[in-house]
Amino acid sequence: MPTSLFVEHHNTGLAFYINGDLQFDTADEALYHEFLVMPTIALTAQRFGGVNLRVLICGGGDGLVARDVLRFPQVCHIDLVDYNPEVLELAKTIFKPYNFGSLENSRVRVYAEEAFAFVSSIADNSYHAIICDFTYPTCAEDTAIYSQEWFQELNRILIPGGVISTNGVSPENRTSGFWCLYQTLLSTGLMAKPLQVSIPSFQRHGYGNWGFFIASAIPINRSDLEALIFPDNLQTLNPESLLNAFIFSEKIAKNRHHLAINTLTCKQLYYYLLNPNFNLAKDEDKSNKIDFLEIQEVATGIIATQDNLALESMAKVWLEKIYAAEQITEEDIAKMVPVQHRYHSPKMTREWLSYLQQLLGEVDVAQLLNKMLERAQELPPKLLEELKELAAKIKAGENLPKLPPKTAEFITILSVTLLIANVLTPDAVFAKGYYSGSSTGTRVYSDSYYDSSSDWKQIIGFIMIFGGGSWLWSALEEWIKNGSENRN
Repeated sequence: MPTSLFVEHHNTGLAFYINGDLQFDTADEALYHEFLVMPTIALTAQRFGGVNLRVLICGGGDGLVARDVLRFPQVCHIDLVDYNPEVLELAKTIFKPYNFGSLENSRVRVYAEEAFAFVSSIADNSYHAIICDFTYPTCAEDTAIYSQEWFQELNRILIPGGVISTNGVSPENRTSGFWCLYQTLLSTGLMAKPLQVSIPSFQRHGYGNWGFFIASAIPINRSDLEALIFPDNLQTLNPESLLNAFIFSEKIAKNRHHLAINTLTCKQLYYYLLNPNFNLAKDEDKSNKIDFLEIQEVATGIIATQDNLALESMAKVWLEKIYAAEQITEEDIAKMVPVQHRYHSPKMTREWLSYLQQLLGEVDVAQLLNKMLERAQELPPKLLEELKELAAKIKAGENLPKLPPKTAEFITILSVTLLIANVLTPDAVFAKGYYSGSSTGTRVYSDSYYDSSSDWKQIIGFIMIFGGGSWLWSALEEWIKNGSENRN
């Protein structure tokens, strides 16, 4: 996707946007960068006293992170890798009054490359500190630089005892994603500490408090941070504000142990970013606080067994919930449809389901089922007999949830398949359920066979054909095969 860069000038400075997302506003960018940089480099300097420090900056092409790292005289060399040469050019021109020409400093070497490939080419134990300053992920591929494999690579090229910091996402607005990152860091053997900061310009854009992580293979303790020595004339950071940044409300922190880690093969982070409060409890005690400097946690190591954004996985989840639930409401249905795009809203889901319900209201289930049975003569006799019994039940107005699960599954699969075939090639497929202006068209209403419950069951099936066609057919074939073997 092309990258859109936009610089907004205002009376006191400028704001920089990438693809419409605010990256920094000069009015308060010091808050962000001082919390990302100062604790990391100060702790590194404390641990490697008297040593010339080598620092890697991943991202940060605007030069603001490099500016703050250069405030430490202990740093002798900085490698900065950013994939976007246009941002690097802005850093040397428009942003220069704010980054003080950091990218042209003799201690800095700039690489216009993709960060993961660059890091993979670096020898072990190359840097005393690594700082990651990436843009917010806008697709699943963007989360590779927040994956377990990524942090394992960083740990590999970090000198033992070195320190890593990374920007995260908002623990307030993207709670699940934030703790997914926390668990991912812990899973690589790094002792990670989360911290959060309120940045006014981010708040105005609705981003919520912003989160960071500081991590090392050696535990980071309160006494370490209390003894840090910072450069003079910091704008925002002080010892008290730093220690307070590690305190989270229980409302935000309590579900941190239930989230899967993010890997290259299962990009769980992006699912959590799109569905930020998935499975979060509703009635938390807002007064309770957790100070992460008082606790030392290890990874729970939860690895997702499926990609919840994959269509096949969605179909399986829906079926499991349908079978498990005694009664399904419209609200339940809406929750079962995961957000698939960053601009997708719950309102869009509700409206989409409403349109589907209206569409399905035009379908005559009995007629559809009769035609389906005509085409099902090749099925095993016992199954065909069960289907006929099922047809009788549906005609009698009995709801699908009362049917045996496997039978309901079969009917759903076959029904939605026929429905879609009907939509795609209406003149070639039987069981039309819509009005046609042609001479053969027939308007058929289904009011006598439907109640609200069965509508929603059919909606689920209808969604599934879009979301898991290939899986549905394979499941059908497997089910028939298993059924045939059992009967034999």
